[in-house]
Amino acid sequence: MASNPSTDAGEITLAVRDLRTSFHTREGVLPVVDGVSFTLRRGQVLGLVGESGSGKSVTGFSIMGLIDPPGRVEGGQLLFQGRELRDLSPRERRSLQGDRMAMIFQDPMATLNPVLDIATQMIEAVQAHRRVNRSQARQLARDTLASMGIPSPDERLDAYPHQLSGGMRQRVAIAIALLHGPDLIIADEPTTAWT
Repeated sequence: MASNPSTDAGEITLAVRDLRTSFHTREGVLPVVDGVSFTLRRGQVLGLVGESGSGKSVTGFSIMGLIDPPGRVEGGQLLFQGRELRDLSPRERRSLQGDRMAMIFQDPMATLNPVLDIATQMIEAVQAHRRVNRSQARQLARDTLASMGIPSPDERLDAYPHQLSGGMRQRVAIAIALLHGPDLIIADEPTTAWT
């Protein structure tokens, strides 16, 4: 029996099954994500729609492994290209984050360090996942900024986050997420700060 390419498991980038994430407070357990399931195939775009506080951001943070105490992913499966993310060691998870999986945060300052110039931040992001020298990393950073339509990318590389507008900071944060051509990008209202 021939397999249908559109249903081939190899085409699935992300499968979320019955995801449950809760926050443990003094008042008790607050379930924020309860039973979320979806499948995302390579090349697909999926939007989560819901009112404020419905758990959209927490779903993204759960997938990326960014839930901090008192939060906890308590159940379900998070399969990225067939690998269970919940079973990965912190080191294995870090090797995927920023390389094969990336997140664009609603607030660009969740990505950007205010005391480092943009070049330093982007070069470090490149060298965290690729064996290239500083000059090659800077060129990739410059090219990525230019591909985002950022004018004068060399000047932007030498700037600090406070020297950029909110929209420009967000474009830089998006460029950082795109540096390695990840297979999965999770965007948490990425154009909120865009001006």
